[in-house]
Amino acid sequence: MNEVEPVEELFPRMLEKFNESPRGWRVLSTPRGEMLFVGTDTSYQVKAIPLGPKKFTGAGIEIPNPGKAFDAFTRTPEYGLRPLESADLRNLVEAMQDPSLTSKHLQEIIRRDPIAPRDIDPNLENPLLTGPVLTRPDLSSLGGELGMSQKRLNEYAQEQFRKRYPMRAGMYF
Repeated sequence: MNEVEPVEELFPRMLEKFNESPRGWRVLSTPRGEMLFVGTDTSYQVKAIPLGPKKFTGAGIEIPNPGKAFDAFTRTPEYGLRPLESADLRNLVEAMQDPSLTSKHLQEIIRRDPIAPRDIDPNLENPLLTGPVLTRPDLSSLGGELGMSQKRLNEYAQEQFRKRYPMRAGMYF
């Protein structure tokens, strides 16, 4: 079994891996804050507890060699950051009246190669399309091992949340 660690320690390593190679990543999430980040040579399973709009705590594990368990995800679109041009925005706004055109425009954008976060120009005025993030009701449906590790992550995340934020934890758990 992989070692469970706080997301505050895991996410910087994940970001570095994503910066090194922004191609080939897939992201899955559940409504309960469970996430799976599938990379080409390593993957991460996370349980996130939101603290605010841009702040969270939780627990995660690294899955060094995901193997065949995640092969099905290679047929899904890659997660990434894709700069949008003004023509993209115009086409998307115009296509809102016809969902089939919206889908076509989004597919064209998603086919573009994602860029690494470190390559984003902070002075860039154009927005970025982030995603796609696939949603599932429960990650344990992907395999028994994911379900077992998800239980460990939930327990660790709740334990850390209670220690760090006892007043908040009393309201939620």
